[in-house]
Amino acid sequence: MTRKFLMLAASAAVVLATGLAMTSPARAQSGAVAAAMSAGAVGEQADGYLGIAGSVSDAVRQEVESINIKRRAAYTDLAGKRGVTVQDVAAATGCQTLSSRVKPGQVYRIGAGAWQTKGAGPIALPGYCATAG
Repeated sequence: MTRKFLMLAASAAVVLATGLAMTSPARAQSGAVAAAMSAGAVGEQADGYLGIAGSVSDAVRQEVESINIKRRAAYTDLAGKRGVTVQDVAAATGCQTLSSRVKPGQVYRIGAGAWQTKGAGPIALPGYCATAG
């Protein structure tokens, strides 16, 4: 784990807490996406993006893609300001999202692994997230 990533993870925690990491459109979800998340068909991923975990309508799929495009734009902006890669920002934000925003019953995915359902306890984060929670 690099010092730069650790600093970025700390920055991601601050910007997530203040809502600056992603603009409102990048965080905003329609009722259909929120329902798909509650049903386990859409979930957060450790890479900082939403993923499709089950069967969803074309409209939900398109909205997930739109949200991810907006997230990437926000990550790109922050990466430019911090002098790090977009992947570093996305991963640091993914660590924070998995540790603080995924609710019990919602699904999430670490890397290319299987989708998992969050229980009452904390999510077992990847090693690179060690300081993110």
